[in-house]
Amino acid sequence: MNISEKFFEAASMLPPFVNSLRSVPPDIAASACEIRLRTGRPVIVETPSRRHTCTGTSVTADNISACVKHFCGYSLYSAERELSEGRITLRGGHRAGLVGTAVTHGDRVTAMKDISSVNLRIAAEHKGIAEKLVSLAALESGMKGLVLLGPPLSAKTTMLRDCARIISSFAKTVIIDETGEIAAMYRGVPQNDIGVNCDVLDMFPKKEGIMRAVRLMSPEYLICDEVMSEYEELAECAGRGVKLILSVHCGSMAEAAQNSAVRALTDSGAVNYAALLSGGGDIGRVKGLWRVNGSEDIGSCGSGNDLYRGRSRVLVGAQTAVQNVTLGA
Repeated sequence: MNISEKFFEAASMLPPFVNSLRSVPPDIAASACEIRLRTGRPVIVETPSRRHTCTGTSVTADNISACVKHFCGYSLYSAERELSEGRITLRGGHRAGLVGTAVTHGDRVTAMKDISSVNLRIAAEHKGIAEKLVSLAALESGMKGLVLLGPPLSAKTTMLRDCARIISSFAKTVIIDETGEIAAMYRGVPQNDIGVNCDVLDMFPKKEGIMRAVRLMSPEYLICDEVMSEYEELAECAGRGVKLILSVHCGSMAEAAQNSAVRALTDSGAVNYAALLSGGGDIGRVKGLWRVNGSEDIGSCGSGNDLYRGRSRVLVGAQTAVQNVTLGA
């Protein structure tokens, strides 16, 4: 299924706006990554480089309520946990992000009411995007862990998914899929191709999922998206011989040097490779691949602005380039 087909599949999950979304220009449909609904405002279709307004549309609270009911299979009770967390994985691997008014119990959000915005993220698989990255980093005998760095919408999750697909062809792989975006499990079946030898802990909090994976599934590789405070569990996982492939939100190597999760992972030795991905109109391109020994070394790698387009400089610590290798999505 190509991106246009994925767009129209996602559009069918927004019943009040199906007809309006069918009239979206073909070039927008072919590159769409999000459909946005906001009460009192028009429907917006986002691409990596453009924003398209669906003229003649105005989203009402009833429209959003109808969409949410459709997401839940018209059983809000069955999706109570997902609704409280503001994310629902849909057939085909699409994901709806919801925001509104929190209902709290103590310091915990237990439900959400008056949903005012929906962000329907359109699933996209780009098989082969990670092949060179895997061959250059994950297949290295000295690799303990690889962290993918990039700003929002830089294809980190897409890259992780393809890493899982490739690696699980030769090694036992486990995905900790807290947000349901990598494998997109729907009624126990992955909607995305994650390979033949891959297990998924779906919607598990990362800390719990990491330790369960190590205890129960004996993985050789563990894949985890959007690492924040789980570095102690990941370091313990690496100490048991499991290779890690992770992602962290960072716009540059300089930002990575200031990121507490990246610093902890590299200082502990759980991660010794870092790849920086491009965002915006250059989404999914690998700007640089570095072999690192700690946070001080990450800081010395710079922002990646000196790298050749479509090529990557592999750095050892604070040294100069030792190898140029062709990368790219």
